[in-house]
Amino acid sequence: MTKPPLLEVNELKVHFYTERGRITAVDGISFHVHAGEIVGVVGESGCGKSVTSQAILRLLDEKDTVEYDGKILFEGTDLLQLPEAGMQKIRGNEISMIFQDPLSSLNPVFSIGSQIAESLMLHQQISKKAAFEKAVELLRMTGIPAPEKRVHEYPHQLSGGMRQRAMIAMTLACQPKLLIADEPTTALDVTIQAQILDLMLELNREQGMGMIFITHDLGVVAELCSRVVVMYLGQIVEEADVDTLFAQPRHPYTKGLMKSIPQMDSDRSQKLHVIEGMVPTLDNIPAGCRFAPRCPYADSMCHERPPAYEEHAAGHKVRCWHAEKIAQEEEERSYVS
Repeated sequence: MTKPPLLEVNELKVHFYTERGRITAVDGISFHVHAGEIVGVVGESGCGKSVTSQAILRLLDEKDTVEYDGKILFEGTDLLQLPEAGMQKIRGNEISMIFQDPLSSLNPVFSIGSQIAESLMLHQQISKKAAFEKAVELLRMTGIPAPEKRVHEYPHQLSGGMRQRAMIAMTLACQPKLLIADEPTTALDVTIQAQILDLMLELNREQGMGMIFITHDLGVVAELCSRVVVMYLGQIVEEADVDTLFAQPRHPYTKGLMKSIPQMDSDRSQKLHVIEGMVPTLDNIPAGCRFAPRCPYADSMCHERPPAYEEHAAGHKVRCWHAEKIAQEEEERSYVS
């Protein structure tokens, strides 16, 4: 019998009340994550990736300005229905998050060790001495040299790569069942980025935790993830396992993202592919398909009627009127090549 997902997001909507009225940043998305699985969430800036991740941990809760609809089930418990005291027991303990900029996430007035130890003392109720010993072990596990020294240093004393490793050590302190990584390598150079990705993959395999990896880098997705969710303007437009998505993308937006990846054997005299146009603002969402104003396949129906999010093949869901046509084109292209 198949085990139920560790995390199941059902028809999640996140509304913000602003001076321009109610804006829906995430509009009816559904996906799941199993234990030990790494799910990639990709899309341009402003598509709703980070809002989704923060909604899972209810980090957006602000009275009278944020409203949620739908369900976020973690091991069967709806996180949106939990009181704040219940969420505090889950944050950093059963679900942890690595943020894009570790310097803004780490407290500058406390040492790295004290920040890791705080989480251990709070959730595991161990002594301060035991917590600091555990902090040294975690820093060593994440590859920070001389952890006995670094545990007493402050965030500004560490390099960008070491700060990110310290953040990973902090998130893993209580051995969470689910890890959310929100573009954790964006600000790092390529060498450090590769080291951090290898570390996360190794920890995922050793500890068997589920992971949501949020990024705009499809190269990272191909290396790290088993399944991919593609978001555009607050909605999921395509979802498939990583091999299927790269071999047979069925949404024009996904195709555009794929074409934008530089190829080693490409003609350097040719310009890189770009997706035409700009992402519409959330207070001016197109009436039909949200991608229609930028889509080379768009026709009158696309501009008038929003397409349903449907399964077109086993485990391959697409939100597009022309998904079958695109699939046929991809099949013919593969046959020719």
